[in-house]
Amino acid sequence: MRPDELDEVLKVLSRIRGVKHAFYLTKAMRSGLARIEKEYPPIGPLTIRNDGVLKCLKREHVACIVKDKGFRAPPHPTVLLVNEDGEVIGRELLPGEKIPERPGRKNLFIGKDFVIFVGETSGKGARFVLPPVEFKEVERIDGTSCVMSSSPSSLGDLFLRRQAGLEDDPKLASILIGFDLREP
Repeated sequence: MRPDELDEVLKVLSRIRGVKHAFYLTKAMRSGLARIEKEYPPIGPLTIRNDGVLKCLKREHVACIVKDKGFRAPPHPTVLLVNEDGEVIGRELLPGEKIPERPGRKNLFIGKDFVIFVGETSGKGARFVLPPVEFKEVERIDGTSCVMSSSPSSLGDLFLRRQAGLEDDPKLASILIGFDLREP
């Protein structure tokens, strides 16, 4: 992709409602963020795997946006609770989403935006997984492929903003958008 095509991706990202900053990660940002996300400390007995960020970092190009609350909701949950067999036993709720009761399963709500499914499967070996999420705005750009997005941890978010020379504003959050380029 030529530099003007990479500029087009940043222009598209910058025009999305709620986006305050858009930039590409440097090599140092990529390696530093990978180290942070691989060493994320457990929460009590639960581990956290930020699969989405680690997969984004494997893409040829990685853009970062810093967004406010005006940014759109994700197309599907960005936080999953999975057991040792990889079965989803809990997940983030999207705004306005209702989870129906099912026979043999009880929905246990943790706060207003997370539900744990009790009774269907074992919780043995449970861990939080942050999967990659599609990012339609970049998928629609000619020449891009393998587009995915993910949110870094709070430590990763702070690292990226400091590296980019941006202030640490708790009302803002970062999202990575990784993508490859198709040959013309």
